[in-house]
Amino acid sequence: MNIDAKFQEFLWSLLICVATMMFAWAMQVEEDDLEGDSFRAMAGKRKSQRSLVLKLLFPFILILGDIIAPLPLGKKRAAIKKKLIQAGVPGGLNADQFMATYVIGVVLGGLIGAYIDSELATAPMFMIVIGFVGFLYPGMWLDGTIQKRRRRIFRDLPDLLDILRLAVEAGLDMTSAMKVVLERGQEGPLRFELEEIEREISLGRTRQEAFRSFADRLAMTEINSFVLALIQADQLGASVGPILRVQSEMARTRRWQLAETLVNKMPMKMLGPLVTLIFPSSFIILFTPLLIQWMQAK
Repeated sequence: MNIDAKFQEFLWSLLICVATMMFAWAMQVEEDDLEGDSFRAMAGKRKSQRSLVLKLLFPFILILGDIIAPLPLGKKRAAIKKKLIQAGVPGGLNADQFMATYVIGVVLGGLIGAYIDSELATAPMFMIVIGFVGFLYPGMWLDGTIQKRRRRIFRDLPDLLDILRLAVEAGLDMTSAMKVVLERGQEGPLRFELEEIEREISLGRTRQEAFRSFADRLAMTEINSFVLALIQADQLGASVGPILRVQSEMARTRRWQLAETLVNKMPMKMLGPLVTLIFPSSFIILFTPLLIQWMQAK
């Protein structure tokens, strides 16, 4: 079989996959989310923010998620659900649907590797390697999303605490101050989490329970310190304003310390590209004319 025939076969396979995907999308029925009120609310807000790739693959994810749902994977499902909440429930996926992305990653990676192996006439090495990478990629992507979201929260926390403190010191109670933060605060995951706190309080949960749930969702040291200080202030009847001031200053100090640490690491990170790229290029520019002159003089 020549290359043109293989290319035509690949195109036909691609068309069949697209047709199957469109059929699955047409037959799709909106799923019932039984993961709990908090998870359902977060997922509902993330469904409209799906990437193009996720929108194209979602019919397969939905079908595989329904197949995975009855399997006895309680511990794995709970661990993935916890990570999804920490990541802000990206794409509105539940745990079963996210586990379906592992299967899709293996299949897509295996197909790409098989095509490369057929073109290079090699053993199924690329199929195994790329399929394994496709299996690992969803977990790596989720961990990266969690770290990115935590960095954004860490960066926004001092400014949000300042707005909250100013509102409390102006005479507002904590609930009204949070509404001011939601109106004036910067868009981002931290504001989204405060909206979730306000929603839980409006549904009947106490403020302490809502803030504890907030700390459990993010699992960050800075947030745990802030929530613990607020809960202690509520229990002791202390004023919240000075506590918010202290927490804001501590969060800003930690942010500056982290920035200084990253700046101090920059020379070491630049050393690798400097040695592997810039130094060889400089040597080539400097010594190539001398080498040419030496060869011409012989």
